[in-house]
Amino acid sequence: MKLFFRFSIYSAAGMVLLVTAAHAQRVDGEGAAPDPFGQRPAPARAVPGGQYQSHALANGILTIRATDGSTLRVRPWATNVVKVEYFVTGRRPAPDSSVSVLPQSNIPAVASLALNGLTDDGRGQQPRTPVEAAGNTLTFRLPGSLAAVVEKNPLRISILRGTDTLVAEAAGAFRRVAQPPTAASVLPAPGGTAVRFRLAPGEHLYGTGSRALPVDRRGYRLELYNQAHYASQNNEPNLNITLPTVLSSRGYLLFFDHHTAGYLDLGKTDKNVLEYGGEGLSSLSYYVITGRDQAEILNRYTALTGRQPLPPRWALGLIQSRFGYRTAGEMQQVAARMRRENFPLDALVLDLYWFGGTTKQGDFSWYQPSFPDPAGMMSSLKKQGVHTILISEPYVMRTSRNDSTVRSQGLVGTTAAGRPFTVASFWAGPASILDVFKPQTRTWLWGHYRALHNQGAAGWWSDLGEPENHPEAMHHAMGPTRAVHNAYGQTWASILQENYTKEFPEERVFNLARSGWAGMQRNSVFPWSGDIQRSWSGYQAQIPVMLGMGQGGVGYMHSDAGGFCVGGIDSELYTRWLQMASLCPILRPHGEGVPPEPYYYPDPYKSSVREAVQLRYQLLPYLYTLAWQNSTTGAPLVRALDYEERYGHEPDREAPSQGAGELSGNRILASNASTATPDDQYLLGPSLLVAPVLNPSQRRRNVALPRGNWVDFHSNQTYRGGRTVGVVAPLAHAPLLVRAGAFLPMTAYRPSTALYRPDTLLLRYYPDPENPESAFTLYDDDGHSARALAQHQFALLTLRGRHTAAQTDIVFTSDGGRYPGQPAQRTIQLLVQRVAAAPAAVMLDGQPLAPHAVTYDLARRELRVQFVLPAPGATLSLRGLRLLTAPATTADPETLTFEAPDSRAFGAGGTRLHYTRHGVGAPERLLIRNAQGAVVRTFPLANRPGAHTLAWDGLDEQRHPLPRGVYVAEAGEQHQRLIVTE
Repeated sequence: MKLFFRFSIYSAAGMVLLVTAAHAQRVDGEGAAPDPFGQRPAPARAVPGGQYQSHALANGILTIRATDGSTLRVRPWATNVVKVEYFVTGRRPAPDSSVSVLPQSNIPAVASLALNGLTDDGRGQQPRTPVEAAGNTLTFRLPGSLAAVVEKNPLRISILRGTDTLVAEAAGAFRRVAQPPTAASVLPAPGGTAVRFRLAPGEHLYGTGSRALPVDRRGYRLELYNQAHYASQNNEPNLNITLPTVLSSRGYLLFFDHHTAGYLDLGKTDKNVLEYGGEGLSSLSYYVITGRDQAEILNRYTALTGRQPLPPRWALGLIQSRFGYRTAGEMQQVAARMRRENFPLDALVLDLYWFGGTTKQGDFSWYQPSFPDPAGMMSSLKKQGVHTILISEPYVMRTSRNDSTVRSQGLVGTTAAGRPFTVASFWAGPASILDVFKPQTRTWLWGHYRALHNQGAAGWWSDLGEPENHPEAMHHAMGPTRAVHNAYGQTWASILQENYTKEFPEERVFNLARSGWAGMQRNSVFPWSGDIQRSWSGYQAQIPVMLGMGQGGVGYMHSDAGGFCVGGIDSELYTRWLQMASLCPILRPHGEGVPPEPYYYPDPYKSSVREAVQLRYQLLPYLYTLAWQNSTTGAPLVRALDYEERYGHEPDREAPSQGAGELSGNRILASNASTATPDDQYLLGPSLLVAPVLNPSQRRRNVALPRGNWVDFHSNQTYRGGRTVGVVAPLAHAPLLVRAGAFLPMTAYRPSTALYRPDTLLLRYYPDPENPESAFTLYDDDGHSARALAQHQFALLTLRGRHTAAQTDIVFTSDGGRYPGQPAQRTIQLLVQRVAAAPAAVMLDGQPLAPHAVTYDLARRELRVQFVLPAPGATLSLRGLRLLTAPATTADPETLTFEAPDSRAFGAGGTRLHYTRHGVGAPERLLIRNAQGAVVRTFPLANRPGAHTLAWDGLDEQRHPLPRGVYVAEAGEQHQRLIVTE
């Protein structure tokens, strides 16, 4: 079967307008392959590139020369990873100039990891005819299941998987002409290079970095320029970390390998077109990475851009922070009270008071009046299992003791004339910005970090690293501001990672970095979402932010738990936020203006938070294994519900080789929509579904379940998957569901990860008749060695379960790995859930266990089996295990969700009340009650599904002003507390 493409070129007012092909034509009599795109995109107003002149294939790279002197290169990078490059005449970037892709000297080992040893077509053979010419097209067969089809006139490219067009340029790379300011825009439109791709109906677009937007970013135009927004909340499109990556529901990721200021237009201007543009670019490079699911795509993407090294185990504990602790005595008091109140603690964070406050940024030295013995303080805290994390910023104040040094030695950004640049508008006062692109600046900075490390600092907080205030007139060693801004945080973070590798090779890096770029994960960064508003809206923004970062290869995104700024004390908001944060990659309460420490909140809120953070510590074996998965496969800790959902399938690698001119008949779906990607819940690893409570006073919420059965962690109720169910959400805990069939490794609670004991494993097991076979591999090492993976100083324990009505077998297999401090033996406490009665027999490797080793808890419906695991492994058999798997009878979803109001306390201006209708039926009215319970105002509720808003002006039914006081807005069993202030 051969492919012929039909394209159209339109002209208007002398401008060539670019439109792509409609479909592929079969020549075997089967008719046309279906066009996944449906409609032609609107043309782009731009200067087009040239047309085909010649082509050559050398070293596996297809190079095409164009009539205008430009060049197109198609380069297979790895199996199902292809790089497309456009160059204008004489302009080709230097090798290894990317700040995102691993240096080429490192690529072979990484590629072999991504390819599982394959460097061919994925079936053990090279394609017999790599390039075929047919009419107006060239077909270039790539390793794996892909082919690149290049149209000669105009010059542009499509990527096929099998016979189906996966990625199709609507316009090959084209130059955008700079435009002067207009009446509609006071800013000029910069010139540069752009490329456009067609979008299919129903196609969803994910990733793009930290955005407080819906997880599906289609329909938005997004800036690629890292920005700090104080008190950010929901619907903020551009935040501290923007990533040039777009993950499609059709099974591919586009990665634009440029760090200059740019944009992603994801169907905003033209609903059928995705457009990327970069300012000032004279060449353009992008990668197409495909896979059968998000897991496979992110595996390949992080093989290309680097994987996150393992974190120190303590990083997964509770990290307490505030703006800010002012003395060494206060640090000791916080640690002592956390222990006294039975809250776990693994680290304390010092904000800018450790060096004396805002005017001393850039000093990099302790403020002696408040911290007279910093080494002694950090040593004392570490003996208590508490590590110290220090903030630093890229600004050196003009009042800093280092001001003259950094300016006289040329360590800072400059004017166009090369003189030190003063940022006069910086919020803390006039300052310089360190030029982290200069080797001498990097050396100077590392000297300070090394000294602080040697005093006892265990981690770093790299704040304001966008940089927050970065004047466009500034120049750096690598270029002017807008050309290098996005690379700044990335380059700053690499100072720590590179120098730790050289000087402290046994230590893992922990760096709380506020900004970065594609590939930032390889520098051991643990980013957060910036100065988020302390509000329900700020809280609600965090799940899309985490998912958008994880879908771009960054696995440890988190937030200032409880909210950073602006809002007042809200005990319920703090509790719900901490419940979610306890099931996020990093748990770090932080804030200013109100207490961020949990012991300041009254019960029942304090007790609820304590339960949540202690559960996190019990889940430490599971969380640490997720960290290992991230470091070895790029899997984010927090995942969208469709993370493992197949997009269709790639050709079977065991299938017979196909001849030249033949492509697999496997079809890719126009859109993968079997599982929605909600904005308010997520998977924590493969086994846990987290559904945080995101609205005040909510005590039951709807949860969208992927296929299969799901079990409530707290009640053991079973829910059928593939639908939306209603789940209770008491203040004590948010809904947490376990995938039926899963193993969930846990440990006994201890108040510090330093007390973690790998000699005893608490293993929850959820056997399920509909998912009878289970598997999980548990990872363990010493918790701190940076070379544990490279030197194979770790141990893996693989768990496999098989459940039948007659017998349930659990096979434990050790890989025989060893690491320092490994216990001589391990005790397994198996906790089998949803058990109707004790089994007829329990045997280990065919031998009955002693009666005291097996107990059945009727109240919890839990079977407990305890034994010492033999070194190579063993098989535990449960005969006649009967399970309670009947689905919950109270699982009907809510027909309405009553959401947080614009303002809970308001005066004459009133407030707006929000709700989302999920289905028709009750409630049909919203009631406003006074403190005595009397109804003072009634509003009808819409029956139409979707989001709705109604305004209440503080008046009663007769439109008379109501007295000041507390009122309750009530919709069925859901309510919101409101306060009329005047």
